[in-house]
Amino acid sequence: MSVVNQQLNCSQAIVKILENLGVTHVFGVPGAKIDSLFIALKHSSIKLVLVRHEQNAAFMAAAFGRITGRVGVCIATSGPGVTNLITGLATATSEGDPVLAIGGEVPLNERLKKTHQSLDAITLMKPVTKYSAEVVTVDQLTEIMGNAIRAAESGRSGAAFISLPKDIGLAPFIGDVERE
Repeated sequence: MSVVNQQLNCSQAIVKILENLGVTHVFGVPGAKIDSLFIALKHSSIKLVLVRHEQNAAFMAAAFGRITGRVGVCIATSGPGVTNLITGLATATSEGDPVLAIGGEVPLNERLKKTHQSLDAITLMKPVTKYSAEVVTVDQLTEIMGNAIRAAESGRSGAAFISLPKDIGLAPFIGDVERE
């Protein structure tokens, strides 16, 4: 049975989706553009493992994915936080470890201003992942999450990357986060 959650923001919806998939641990480094996801994790059953470097988060998620056979999850903030994930995600893809990486991004209305930590993370991640997409509207969230997790876990496993702009993470989510 599905439940419509009208009082969640998109970051809280992501955490609910991860909980519904059985994710027990998330590895990451907080930062302003992705803090809403860290706050949502604080109020969930998922254990948040804070690491000192984003590369460690990616490698730990890959190890978790390799051991469990299910997607390991890592999170980083925008700009250099996201770029620090690259080595771990490339290794996960080449070694067949299922990983979902979620990277923060500047708000959509600042995208063309080339502001602090603005980066085309999607293009950067495409060569090292099986799937790379950005959530640019609230109604894309569940589809992109599903596509990323399926890509990471199906066939030869590997890394998938989702870019989450700060304003989308904070935006009200109206939709279904329950597993079908």
